[in-house]
Amino acid sequence: MNLQTYEKTRYQNIYRHKKNKNYVIMISKPVKSSISSVDDHKIYSIEEALKVRDNPKLRQQRGAINKIVTDGKYEFDALWDKYIYDCQYIKKLAYNTMVKKRKVYNKYYKNKITIKLSKTTKEYWGLMIDRFPCGDKQKNNCIKILKSFLNWCVNEEYIIANPINNLREYQVPKPKMKFWTPEELKAFLNCVEEDLKSNDIKIKERAYSIKTLTIIGFSLGDRFGETRALSFDLFSKRENKVTIAHSINYDTKSNDFVSGTKNYQSQRDIDIPSSLIEEVYKYKDFLKYELGYDVKDDSLIFFNYSRNKPFSDTYLRKYFYYYCDKAGVTRIRVYDLRHTYVATMMAEGLELYHISERLGHSNYSTTVNKYGHLSNQKRKEIAQITDKYIYKSE
Repeated sequence: MNLQTYEKTRYQNIYRHKKNKNYVIMISKPVKSSISSVDDHKIYSIEEALKVRDNPKLRQQRGAINKIVTDGKYEFDALWDKYIYDCQYIKKLAYNTMVKKRKVYNKYYKNKITIKLSKTTKEYWGLMIDRFPCGDKQKNNCIKILKSFLNWCVNEEYIIANPINNLREYQVPKPKMKFWTPEELKAFLNCVEEDLKSNDIKIKERAYSIKTLTIIGFSLGDRFGETRALSFDLFSKRENKVTIAHSINYDTKSNDFVSGTKNYQSQRDIDIPSSLIEEVYKYKDFLKYELGYDVKDDSLIFFNYSRNKPFSDTYLRKYFYYYCDKAGVTRIRVYDLRHTYVATMMAEGLELYHISERLGHSNYSTTVNKYGHLSNQKRKEIAQITDKYIYKSE
């Protein structure tokens, strides 16, 4: 049982999900398994959890549904199904993350692992991945997803250790990381400010949305999907914090606008300056009082009220690029505001370990692998901290 996700209760074999507050009952016979729902409904009552735990017939019935094959062929596939269930319904990972995991599994691993996981070695996996019919970058992605799965197997005690913890990834040239210099950020925001003076309300609305998007992305260093899933009530005026709890839902078949974050560690609280909160609520007042939209506290910040759904990636990127070209600055992606934030913080003398948790990385090594190559010279080219370029002195 992963105690980062679940917490022990006073009752034996019963755990509680730290975020979702539902109960999970662990069973060990006839096979190691868990019970998290009854009749497709999660268990939120400790009384119901105790009833399931103490009722052999019900436990056996539910255990059969959650059964895990622990010997013979295709143990990998049986455990993978349980892992995917845990990722999607317990940890509630982002839709795109789940799509990537399933694609890699279906193409490279499904029905191909015919020995017990406890018998596999680093050499076994290295040789298998080396033969995959894909480029080195995709092979590294296969390793990353496999590591995550095997770490889950360790946490759930199906295997003792992850055999590929020290498996070396393929050497792939890193693409040049794009980010703005402070002068470019200032030029971009000045350009957007000019359109805020327009008498055309549509131009003003477009400018306000892009300004708010840019300030949030640069100040938080969050992912684009996380920015799009922010609602006004996640910005706490009392605590000067913002809560990152969701990412935008890219599943076109779903009725929900938001989904889980990229991983469990991506759910986080970030300390922010009061000036950022003021900017966000200025935008809310503009939408509510100047445009007449029915904006509530829990409304998504970047919401298309005429279509009653969130602004699309395409819309936000289109006008972000429009202002890049109009301001004459480097045409970076919206996601590159995250890189701009990191480079700026490093220029200010902050070490990567101070930044890692704020970015929502699952571990510090991820931050180092991503940003450790930024040179001291490049850091010095990046100017001052966020408020020095976003907010004008009176």
